Amino acid sequence: MKKTDALSREEKLLLLLQMFIERLKKSGFAQEKIIRYIWLFCVGYYIKYYLPQSTTDLADRFTIISMLSNALKSSSPRIIQHLGYEHEITFFFRFMIHYAIDNEEKAENIYREARIKYEKSILSKIMDTTKKKQKRNGI
Repeated sequence: MKKTDALSREEKLLLLLQMFIERLKKSGFAQEKIIRYIWLFCVGYYIKYYLPQSTTDLADRFTIISMLSNALKSSSPRIIQHLGYEHEITFFFRFMIHYAIDNEEKAENIYREARIKYEKSILSKIMDTTKKKQKRNGI
C-alpha cells in the first residue's frame, strides 16, 4: 500500500485493530481477556473518531458493533489484501457481538467510563487553555 493513499477512518480502524489483535495474541492472554481489550479499543476509537461527528449523544453497545460492522462491510479490497487476515478480524467480531449481548452491563459500563474519561480530558484541556489566555491577558 502506498503511503500517499488516504485511508478512511474505517480502514484505519481495521488496520489498527489487526495490529492490536496480533499483539494481544502474542501476549498470551486468555481469549476472554482479549475480547474485553478489543471491546475497550473499539469503544475508545468510537469516542475519539466518531463521537465528535455524531448528531446524537445516544450511543450504546450496538453503536460500537455497528461501527465495526460498517468498517468490515465498506473496507476496500486493498485493505483486505493488505491485512491478509480478513478471517481473524471477523473471527473476533463474532465474539465481540456475543460479548456485547451476554455482558450488557459490563459493555455499557466500559463505554460510559471511557466516555466520561474522554470528556473530562477535553474539559481539562479547555480549562487549561482558558487559564493560559487569562494569564497572558493579565486577568
